[in-house]
Amino acid sequence: MNQMTKEKMKEFVAQFDWIPNTAFADVCPHEYIIKTKIDSSFHETFEEVVEFIRLEGFDAAYETRVLTYYILDNYYYWTMNASVSETTILNRASLDDFELIDGSWELKD
Repeated sequence: MNQMTKEKMKEFVAQFDWIPNTAFADVCPHEYIIKTKIDSSFHETFEEVVEFIRLEGFDAAYETRVLTYYILDNYYYWTMNASVSETTILNRASLDDFELIDGSWELKD
């Protein structure tokens, strides 16, 4: 059973140096962590966070793709919807850069 809570997720995400996604910096500024690049002692918690996002989050679109998102403080988090055990990347973007309009994430001007 997943014991993840909003507070535990907050503690988890604060522990890492997030990697800026430079490939899409102009059109989709965001950052990520890679499960295989963090200490293996965090892998179980990583999977709990992925599951928590999917259980407690909401569906929205970015361009044509609908994914499940979870808002925590000034960020929204998502994965690419592989199975929980196969998910290796956790993404986040700042709410300073995006807004949710009619169920779709839009880059702010």
